[in-house]
Amino acid sequence: MCEDRPAFGQRLAELAELGVIEFRPEPLDAIVERRLKTVWEERSCPHCGADNLHALNGSDRIWCGRCDWKTTYTRGTPFYDSELTPGEFLIAFILYADTLLSITQIAGLLSPCY
Repeated sequence: MCEDRPAFGQRLAELAELGVIEFRPEPLDAIVERRLKTVWEERSCPHCGADNLHALNGSDRIWCGRCDWKTTYTRGTPFYDSELTPGEFLIAFILYADTLLSITQIAGLLSPCY
C-alpha cells in the first residue's frame, strides 16, 4: 500500500483499476443540464426583460426569442468556463468532501473517464 495515500484512497483506486467501480459522469451531466435549462426557461431575459428564453435538447445554448440574446446554460454557475463537465465536477466535489483524498488523487481516479 502507498504511504502517501490514505487506506480508503488506495482501496478506491484499486477498485477503480479493477473495473469494480466506474465513475460515469454522463448521467449527472444530463440531470444538471436539464435542471439548469429549466431554471433559465423560467427566468426573464436579462437583456430585454422578455419571458421568451428558450433551450433546445442537444444544445448548450439559451436564447431570447425577442432580442436574440444568447448564452450557455452554465452561465453564472461554477461549471461555466470549466474544463470539466458538470458530472465530473460533481463527482470530484463529492469525493473531495467525503473522503480524505487530495485533488491529485481524485484526478487519478477520474482519469478513466477521459
